[in-house]
Amino acid sequence: MSITIPLDSIQYTLNTISGKWRMPLLNALFQMERARYSTLQQKIPKIGSKMLTTELKALEQLDLIERIITETPVIIAYQLTSKGRSLLPVLEALAHWGEGKLPRKATELTHKNKHEINHFLTINI
Repeated sequence: MSITIPLDSIQYTLNTISGKWRMPLLNALFQMERARYSTLQQKIPKIGSKMLTTELKALEQLDLIERIITETPVIIAYQLTSKGRSLLPVLEALAHWGEGKLPRKATELTHKNKHEINHFLTINI
């Protein structure tokens, strides 16, 4: 059986969700209907303010999130767009595929080697 995989589409998807902070941000927004900037900072405490701002702008430009502004009182919050919400089944499929497939080395490292675990997994939230 021969299957043709549209590599351009896969590369676009991977580029859209790649980066140290995009998955934690998207995950936080999947968990909440709307989130204010300060709430996102609390959910992802290791992200710096400048990086959070940069990533939110990038996700907004990609039309994955939108900024919602209420007028009385003025509150700025972020929420997923329909395009952003459409990523959920893709991310669930990736998570399902990866379940139990982390290399054994990651699970064997002890608390003493926490730095190695963080480096191996690239991010510790």
